[in-house]
Amino acid sequence: MDSLSALRQKIESLPKGNIYRKVIKGHEYWYHQYFLSGKRYSTLLAADEVEAYRNGIKLRKELEREWKRRIAAKHVTLSARARELTGSLMAGDYCVAKFEHGNLLWMDEKRAPLMLKRTKSVEAFLSSRVIDSGRTNARLLKKALNIHETEESMVSLYAYGASIVDHFWFKPLNSRLTFADICFDNDALFDLALNGDISLFPRKGILSPELTTTGSFEKGWKRKDNSWWLYKKATKEEAFSELFCAGAARLFHVPSVAYEYEDGCVYSRNFAERFDFEPMIAIAGDDDSYEHVYECLVKYGENNQLQYLSLVLFDAVMNNVDRHNENCGLLRDRDTGEILSLAPSFDCNLALISRNRVLSANPARDGLIQLLVKFLKSVSSDIRCKIPETIVTNEALQDCLEKVPNELWPENYGEILEAIEIRTKYLIDAIKR
Repeated sequence: MDSLSALRQKIESLPKGNIYRKVIKGHEYWYHQYFLSGKRYSTLLAADEVEAYRNGIKLRKELEREWKRRIAAKHVTLSARARELTGSLMAGDYCVAKFEHGNLLWMDEKRAPLMLKRTKSVEAFLSSRVIDSGRTNARLLKKALNIHETEESMVSLYAYGASIVDHFWFKPLNSRLTFADICFDNDALFDLALNGDISLFPRKGILSPELTTTGSFEKGWKRKDNSWWLYKKATKEEAFSELFCAGAARLFHVPSVAYEYEDGCVYSRNFAERFDFEPMIAIAGDDDSYEHVYECLVKYGENNQLQYLSLVLFDAVMNNVDRHNENCGLLRDRDTGEILSLAPSFDCNLALISRNRVLSANPARDGLIQLLVKFLKSVSSDIRCKIPETIVTNEALQDCLEKVPNELWPENYGEILEAIEIRTKYLIDAIKR
């Protein structure tokens, strides 16, 4: 079965309107009549085009009925119990906590979302997983779905608080829904979320992953190859940074999401298909200082601390100024709740030269690198010596560059590769001191 996004594209590729006939001075003429932006148009057809247009219009109407049928099955309204935050916080079909007017009763704290464990607030949990209202397309999306809520927790509930990247959701009291009922299975709002395309949108709430997708860049989830793929708008510089960093991360022993590029967007498969992704904000709040996040990771074991050190070293080399607590985090086992590892690196679109044409080759005067050096001095030498050895050569960087489409290469790519080598050596020496 086609995804709703693919179904919509099929509909848009077909002619709309109707076919009518005119007889003028004994001669028969066929016209295609349709409305566009409120205006009526008529186009004269050749005799051999009539049947194809007639069949296309018929098929379009059939597909539009299918579209409406599938959309109608996913309409969402907020019940009184949902609005008063009375119900259960679910992990799949397993209840981890119950709430009465937002007041918490633990059922299984171990398997509960880390944000809920830290804050004890279902409202804080729901608000942490909601579309950024500062995005232009987010405002369009809420208008299209007739969502007038101003509280973030209520907006999240139009998707039952569910997210593509984990299996937690809110089940209102007396609801008969199961996890299978609320699992996202359509990408109807993909074009609206990504491009602001407001054609063929529903005027009622619809269960969509877009409502619980965080971040300030225009983005949207698309269903293909039986997986979910996240598309994000990117300038040429942002796309280069995202793709290059994804390839270079392995040189720093940092797992990374694999990105591809297409028509002004970077896109990647959902890296948490089989896991629960817990953003770092869930355990560390808004304080994204190295010292605070590192300290919050103590309870999750030395391996996760070391992975974090490798990640921030990589960020400093790549001038990734945007590693806040919502674009890094932890992966958990969905069955047991066990913390498995740090999540792979993602959202490096603001690294390298995205905001500045020059990547500093003078690390002694680079603010981000000096912040990291100061932090590294506070980490015990026993831990620092366990950071995996990083060897970055021009040849290895060239190999990463070759995997990025040529049209994205900046003119000064040679200077960038040289600066990366210098910055890496400087930081590795700092670790050894």
